[in-house]
Amino acid sequence: MMMKKILVLALALTPLLLVSEALDIHQLKQIATRNNVTSEEFGFKNAIPAFLDPKINNEDLLHGVSFASAGSGYDDLTANLSKVLSVPQQLVYFRHYKIHLSKFVGLKRAEEIVSNAVFVVSMGTNDFLQNYYLEPTRPKQFTLEQYQNFLISRLYTHAKTLHKLGARRLVVVGVPPFGCIPLVKTLANQNTCVESYNKLAFSFNSKIKQKLMTLMKTTIGLKTAYLDCYNAIQDAVSHPLKYGLRECTKGCCATGIIEYGDTCKDMSTCDDPSKYVFWDAVHPTQKMYQIIAQKGLQSLDENFLL
Repeated sequence: MMMKKILVLALALTPLLLVSEALDIHQLKQIATRNNVTSEEFGFKNAIPAFLDPKINNEDLLHGVSFASAGSGYDDLTANLSKVLSVPQQLVYFRHYKIHLSKFVGLKRAEEIVSNAVFVVSMGTNDFLQNYYLEPTRPKQFTLEQYQNFLISRLYTHAKTLHKLGARRLVVVGVPPFGCIPLVKTLANQNTCVESYNKLAFSFNSKIKQKLMTLMKTTIGLKTAYLDCYNAIQDAVSHPLKYGLRECTKGCCATGIIEYGDTCKDMSTCDDPSKYVFWDAVHPTQKMYQIIAQKGLQSLDENFLL
């Protein structure tokens, strides 16, 4: 039986990735085994262009654009606190994308592109670490268990909206082991991973998987998949040499235990980031992201892409 070719569209309401050349599951897994899961590997010249970039052109609409808004989350309050685009706002821009795409290739072809795409949603960490644990609003409204369920309800709503907009294949990336993030360990005054934070992340990921199963059973034509980053990072932290890594307790930037994002500007960095699990006190390195993507592609069910 001939393998159906599809266009891979990784929409994260963080990044959206469109690959212009159709790939089948075997080609995706070949990319994964080469341990070179980068934007260039999928045909991009460099970074994926932002949809709001004034320099974006029609070819980019076919090839790939990003709706990413760093600091956003399932909870709109998370985006408001960080003064970034909420998921509903990102979905508005996705609607604009569809309009521009239709003008470029025609309505029928645009619908085919979207329906044959793989949408990848990745968020959740900021909801806990930059919202629930830092701001008083949500803890006054929800217990930690209730807040998890609230976020899952938002995931469900966003998935339903994507389906109405034409999405038929949805991948949701789980959250990492929060307790192994260098900044979390610093604030907890621990040298090892903070178990209570890891248990929270594990619990939330379990709820994501359960909700994805429900979505697939109750939403006509929708296929869902879960992409794990929790175990990939935890295994790299526990067994760094297994992945060619050397440093798993701190980030490459500055002290590696407190600075992240803009606070890393003008700071010194390590000599070789590819030997580190974390770039700064919060975010993984490119090498770690490659490991996560590699494992994720290898785990994709062939039927998901048919």
